[in-house]
Amino acid sequence: MTLFGNLESGNVHKVQMLLHRLEIPFRRVDVSQPKGEPTRAEYLKINPIGKVPSLMLEDGDIITESGAILFYLAQGSKLWPGDRRAQAEVLRWMFFEQYSHEPALAVMRYLILFAEGPQRNNERLEELKPRAERALGAMEHQLKMWKFIAAETITIADYALYPYTAWAHEAGVDLENYATIRRWLLQIESESRFLPLMQDGAAETIGFAEHFAQKRAGVAAD
Repeated sequence: MTLFGNLESGNVHKVQMLLHRLEIPFRRVDVSQPKGEPTRAEYLKINPIGKVPSLMLEDGDIITESGAILFYLAQGSKLWPGDRRAQAEVLRWMFFEQYSHEPALAVMRYLILFAEGPQRNNERLEELKPRAERALGAMEHQLKMWKFIAAETITIADYALYPYTAWAHEAGVDLENYATIRRWLLQIESESRFLPLMQDGAAETIGFAEHFAQKRAGVAAD
């Protein structure tokens, strides 16, 4: 399999975490967002939305959107429950991550670390901070009832929520008042084959330009 994405992206890292946990070897093509690589013509042929991650399967089929990739990879594993109600609970928290959690915490982190225009960004950060705190508050409440976010055992919902929660400090949000979330983060980190943030789990990593140069060379050879 080939994973397109960069180590700075939480959406990419959640997929890396699952591939590593399931011991699925993969190659990573580094697609840099600051360099604008997701919107280049070569990549848009892979994912017309111009986002990372994208996962190319062995047969060349491509899956995009991190939640869909997690769902695909987890089938047949203990990380995706067999009971329909339990599945709905996992999906509930995955949808929450993409609609309520990531749009606050991930955007705040991006504005602080990568964006320009500090004055306008400060105003946007002030708007987003209450949303981030509400999302974390919902997680804190849930995790007081369950060991993991959707069940007593770890599921792909935990993988979906882990990266941008663990990076909350980079979004300007202190987890000091979220003791249960901090406990949950440590539990995930103690799981078998945990892959830390910013660590590359790929068997091979190749740059964007090199990958597409190889593709062009292969087409020319054919």
